[in-house]
Amino acid sequence: MVGWGHVGHPVSLPIGSASTLVLPGLFGYGHAVPQGRSAATTAPKLTLGGLHRSLFAQLDARAGLRVGIHFEERTSIPAEHAASGTQADHLERRTFDADLVVRDGMVVAASLTASAVGADTLSVRVIEVEGSSRYSLGGEGFGALRTRPNLFDLDDFESRLDAVPVGDAVVDLETPDGKGRIVLDAAIDTDAFARLLSVFGGNEPSNPEFPLLSHSVTLSADSDVTLDYWWSLLGLDEVEGNPARHNVVVCHVQASVAAMSGEADVASPVSVDPALPPLDDLDAVWELARQRRPG
Repeated sequence: MVGWGHVGHPVSLPIGSASTLVLPGLFGYGHAVPQGRSAATTAPKLTLGGLHRSLFAQLDARAGLRVGIHFEERTSIPAEHAASGTQADHLERRTFDADLVVRDGMVVAASLTASAVGADTLSVRVIEVEGSSRYSLGGEGFGALRTRPNLFDLDDFESRLDAVPVGDAVVDLETPDGKGRIVLDAAIDTDAFARLLSVFGGNEPSNPEFPLLSHSVTLSADSDVTLDYWWSLLGLDEVEGNPARHNVVVCHVQASVAAMSGEADVASPVSVDPALPPLDDLDAVWELARQRRPG
């Protein structure tokens, strides 16, 4: 940990655990800094949530937030019975994107898109109209949605990130187009990263049949705060109980939060299209979208 002495020179301070953390009587341009009551027994704790909040604190969220979420999965599949290490025969790719408008902690508009190679793209829109939720398929009319979707909660998102300890973080300043962007590469262990995967998945964080091969986490900020994390998994196909081929699955999730500069583009009150049935939840909306897609 580095502070500043009386004349502005860096001062290295020891970070202790059970040992006593010794602070100078005067610290930082001649101002007295009292020692914390637990400084002798508590070691500093760095989490992914703490890093995210430190960057997010620079945003002015009074007019609302625009949240973008991007998920991409690429699976490299070798030919059947190919030897280990053989180049992939083909790639499978699927993506999911969400563009959300958040006001007062509540999602008031969302555009959701799912796509995969060889499949029709599914697009769903959700809006809040006078306290009621509406859904739309492919940009057509709006139907009634009985349950408000729980799409994104910033407080819950950061509290989940608080459970991911960071062993180290490297801070850099990138200047693309002359603009400075803070970039933090966070070092977290495999178990902590497995817990991070559940932030979006909501299921068991690890699967013994798909072990983690590698992973990385990066936070960055300028006019937005973005969390990027990548990971790769090893999947094993079996034929009659015998290993047949190894599939490498590479995934990327990006969650970006930016302050709204003005009024959000939220739909005005709309009438319900009688051709669209009332649906209970967002899962039912996706199912209807799958049923109605061409072919």
